[in-house]
Amino acid sequence: VKGQPPIVVPHEPLDGEPIGESFDTVPKHIVAHKGKQLNGWAIWQVADLYIEAEFHAVWQDTDGALIDLTPHWTTHESILFLPEPGREYGRRNIDGVRRALTDDLDVIRFLHLAKKRFDIMNEGDLAYQFGDIELPARSLREVRKVYKEMMQLQHRLTVRYT
Repeated sequence: VKGQPPIVVPHEPLDGEPIGESFDTVPKHIVAHKGKQLNGWAIWQVADLYIEAEFHAVWQDTDGALIDLTPHWTTHESILFLPEPGREYGRRNIDGVRRALTDDLDVIRFLHLAKKRFDIMNEGDLAYQFGDIELPARSLREVRKVYKEMMQLQHRLTVRYT
């Protein structure tokens, strides 16, 4: 996002909300507590291997403070957030942006497979579905192969870099 610096946003996940569903969590919270939704990118770095930006929403309270209310798979005190206020979320899944931080071919392959996984799971009308989705048999076979290879790569990378 041109001209926007990333900012550190405190993470205060709400109990009972689904993991990773910021575009449902934040609007519900606004109804009860006022404030605004700010869209942008949560930025995650995996060791010195790669960086990923995930389209995400945070809550802006009535005093202007930003808080990440959405539960994540792992706990964090804060997230790195790059605001993109002009970008709307139209209920269609948006793929993350991933960049390798190394020339390691396993990392590059892993990121390629992450893109492939997203494409399979968001083909056609699937792009508008969330939570547990039902894949056609062909897509299910394909995504299982992708997951299997991703897990093998992840294991190799863990052994190599820890």
